[in-house]
Amino acid sequence: MEEHNDEKKVVRYHLERHKWPDEIQAEKEQKRKAIIILFTCIACFLSGFLVHGFTNRSSVSENSQFAKLEQIYTIMENQWYFGKEDKDIANTLMTNAINGMLENQWDPHTTYMSPKEYESFASSLQGNFVGIGIQYYALDEESFMVERVFKGSGAEKGGMMRGDMITKVDGTSVKGKNIDEIAAMIKGELNSNVKITVMRENKEIDLTIQRSVVNDSVYGYVENGNGILEINTFAETSGDEVGKYLADFKQKGVDKLIIDLRDNGGGYVTAAMQIASYLVPKNAVVYQEQSKDGEIQAHEAYDDYERYAFSKIAILINEDTASASEVLTSCLKAHLKQAVTVGVTSYGKGTVQMPITFEDGSSFKYTIAEWLTPKGEHINGVGITPDYKAELDPAITTGVLNIPENSVYQADSVSPFAKPVQIYLKFLGYEVDRTDEYFSRRSSQELMRYQSDHQLKANGEINEETIKSLLSSCAKKWHQNRDDLDVQMNQALTFLKK
Repeated sequence: MEEHNDEKKVVRYHLERHKWPDEIQAEKEQKRKAIIILFTCIACFLSGFLVHGFTNRSSVSENSQFAKLEQIYTIMENQWYFGKEDKDIANTLMTNAINGMLENQWDPHTTYMSPKEYESFASSLQGNFVGIGIQYYALDEESFMVERVFKGSGAEKGGMMRGDMITKVDGTSVKGKNIDEIAAMIKGELNSNVKITVMRENKEIDLTIQRSVVNDSVYGYVENGNGILEINTFAETSGDEVGKYLADFKQKGVDKLIIDLRDNGGGYVTAAMQIASYLVPKNAVVYQEQSKDGEIQAHEAYDDYERYAFSKIAILINEDTASASEVLTSCLKAHLKQAVTVGVTSYGKGTVQMPITFEDGSSFKYTIAEWLTPKGEHINGVGITPDYKAELDPAITTGVLNIPENSVYQADSVSPFAKPVQIYLKFLGYEVDRTDEYFSRRSSQELMRYQSDHQLKANGEINEETIKSLLSSCAKKWHQNRDDLDVQMNQALTFLKK
């Protein structure tokens, strides 16, 4: 579903974004050792030395398995016929060897990331970007509504409000523009100004807004007297962001709170610790950590944080609520009787990774422990079961793969694109007869109706243009009818009213 943070696209990353207190300290030390470790790793494969625990060395010639590995590596690098197709065959072989070692049936979270992958991963945890500080979406080809105005941003200081309709950027109409084109119009240098014209209560208003560094990992607002916190990730800035919103809620007399952790895949556990410290008593255990040898260490809430009290707290979770999000959820559930969970069972990511960052920018994270709830419960592979179960329409939670360019899928065929297309059609009110990976003739007929209704080539075939249109139509329906369609939020609001 298409929406945009003025210069930063809203993208869901299914990456493990989880750092623990010991990881952060260890990472600093590991950076210092990175060159040594990288050299050692290369030596293991190319020079014939195996490092045991980074200390004890034995010759590869004394280990037949590593002698075999060295021989195969040398052949693949120098004699393999198709090696000529890869300009960086040595790096490819090394990466494949590393990934091969990590494959196992127990632990999907021990991973190796290339420099590019790690750069993207680290960027997702910064929690900020340069822009004016809004999130907006397209209602139609000429209507772009502001959904979020981030706290402390240039947009907030410049007077922009949730619900404003963007009509012009620096005097140029946005009519006929798409989301990315508007983002390019708004984009500019740090501390520079941009004039945004908005429609508010049937009046056009010109706002001069300064571009600044915007913290966007958390968004909060008050609606019908309830404080609502949407925590998108646990970034470096998240603890401070939540603190500012909670202080604002207190000033406004807010007594009830909703914490939305849906699709939050985790991040820095220190951020989860900070947020928990605003809400649970001093010395309360936030989570426990169990090492390989069975030793358990408890991590307690920080003392020097202001505490905020709410008579009721509802925590929204779904199947992509994971890791540090589950730490915070289980902590609040353990210590606050007034806290409940709403949604569907969370992901169940309960392992702790230690990072190593190499000189070339690549990174390796390996599991060193498992975390437990304050009550000692194992969450890994289990997740958190909500107190109040509520499921969104499948169209809201079903993603679609990038369809190959110029690919077409006709009726009476099987493909991974058939399921989401049929789910989207059903959500939009078309009478499909199934929602699996078989694209039926009835569904093809209904797709033809949709295409005709939206001025597309009405052939009943699945193609890239049609999928993009379906996604846009679903996003429009969701945003226009969110008060009715977001049954999870509605269930949380019902709890708060009791």
